[in-house]
Amino acid sequence: MLLSTAEDLALFVDELKRESDRGLALVGVALIDDKLGDTLKAFFREGAPNGRLVDDPNAPLSTFSSRADACYALGLIDHFEFAEIGLLRKVRNEFAHAKHGLSFQSPRVQGLCSSLKADLPQDAGYPLTEPRFRYTNSVVAMALRLYHRPDWVALERRTSKGYFPQGETTWRSFAQNPPPNGRPFLAIGKAKPER
Repeated sequence: MLLSTAEDLALFVDELKRESDRGLALVGVALIDDKLGDTLKAFFREGAPNGRLVDDPNAPLSTFSSRADACYALGLIDHFEFAEIGLLRKVRNEFAHAKHGLSFQSPRVQGLCSSLKADLPQDAGYPLTEPRFRYTNSVVAMALRLYHRPDWVALERRTSKGYFPQGETTWRSFAQNPPPNGRPFLAIGKAKPER
């Protein structure tokens, strides 16, 4: 891991620790959401309308859920990451849609956090069964896995492919320019009226 990455993540984790339960749930996934968006943009071909697809407020890939779905469908995140991100998203949504009084001790949130599968640090005195710790641990684990994913994915950036040789998809008059022997063609034209 790059030193700058470690420093950035350390500051991120320090801020997460100071957040309220609601703040932790909402802010915690923001970095993951950004990294999913960056991963998609790194994969899209140069010159693609990346902003319109990912960053614009009403873009088809502007939501946390749609970004995770697209990254998984394109093979940019694995099944474990997809499932873990899905649980983090559900916890985030619980807090985002609750008017007040929700905490990591709420039964539904506890249940979701107990389903998180990110490796836990053993024998270090951490409160491994505490939902808030498990959520924070999973956020950090996913952030670590995705932090440089855009850099790796950029090595496999899509390029435009030519599916038809140049000049093969043109309109032509078969009377003046018949197709080469043995080449398939599609003819479109007016039918002669029957008499």
